[in-house]
Amino acid sequence: MENNPIKFHQKQIALVAGATGFIGRFLIAELLKNGHQVFALLRRQSVQQASLEQWFSAQHIPTHSLTFMQGDVTKPKLGMSEQDWEKLSSVNTLYNSSALFAWNLSMQQARAMNVDGALNLLTCVTQHCHLQRALHVSGYMLTLQSHLQQAGVCLEQPNRTDWQAVYQQLGAYEASKIEAHYAWIQCAEKLSIDWTIIHPATVCGDALSGEIPHNQPIAQMIDLLKRRKMSAIPATPKHYLPLVSIDDLCRVMVRAATDSGLVNQSLLVASEQNIPLSELTQMIAQQLNVSAPKQHMPLAILRLILKWTWLANQLEMSAEMLSFLRTEQLDLEPLKQFRQRWDIQTGDLADAIAKTTDWMKQTTSTQIV
Repeated sequence: MENNPIKFHQKQIALVAGATGFIGRFLIAELLKNGHQVFALLRRQSVQQASLEQWFSAQHIPTHSLTFMQGDVTKPKLGMSEQDWEKLSSVNTLYNSSALFAWNLSMQQARAMNVDGALNLLTCVTQHCHLQRALHVSGYMLTLQSHLQQAGVCLEQPNRTDWQAVYQQLGAYEASKIEAHYAWIQCAEKLSIDWTIIHPATVCGDALSGEIPHNQPIAQMIDLLKRRKMSAIPATPKHYLPLVSIDDLCRVMVRAATDSGLVNQSLLVASEQNIPLSELTQMIAQQLNVSAPKQHMPLAILRLILKWTWLANQLEMSAEMLSFLRTEQLDLEPLKQFRQRWDIQTGDLADAIAKTTDWMKQTTSTQIV
């Protein structure tokens, strides 16, 4: 089976956690466009449902196969009643795109949502639903073994990792995503549930509209350039930021959930186009009609500067974001094979960046909760 993976166009009855997030709403849209039934988990249904319905309507996506459910991954039984769970009993696919994303979180804040919340979600859904596959959204840094080892992760026995030291070195957001990756696998195997983990690159906007929330890393970079706040390129000429468009990512995710070759496997999802950060900033600046920075700031020096809270605030940067700039090549061969298997075409990254920049140019505040 592993040598000859089979793709299945199985009808999914999917539960999506993190439904109001950037990935979550585009994922639901992709599921609905492909005829699947979707339950969307909302922490504040009374506020968020109307906003989502309006968004789907604007995208011309029918929602007759979409049901909204009030729930919170951090609460016992997700804060849902037995009647709620009865409605969800037929769910066969779980997508966990929920995450607390911000720089400078505390270890406790990040762990509560990104680790404990993820495990609580998986356990509760397994107990109450006819679950066949549990898909978890992680990140591309998990594919860089040398980076993980340098951070102190024990790859052979993750349970032996000194997680407090990892959190101190990498920052709470990235560390919590790494810890959650190993914890999700361990929990799924203990529950005898087939799992799949998706490792997306930094996500840029939709290839058609460019839509992106302002708290996303690429959006923050565009905003700094837009306001002429980036005076130097925070990397060497060899550094680049691995990227993938949101629509490209969600196309892969929906099909990955029924692909036999990805049972108990991870998949890195990134564009094959590696655009150096200097070229990327130039592309964005040109689209914004502003001057692009030309000088490079070595990362080691920038990390020292950002230790000063006042300077970090003035620069509107966090040292945590610097690790996501890379020089090594990512292994995209499994993704190429997956795309061929499902006949998934990839869009043009430069065009997606241009659309994302235009979106940021025209908006002043995020519409995504």
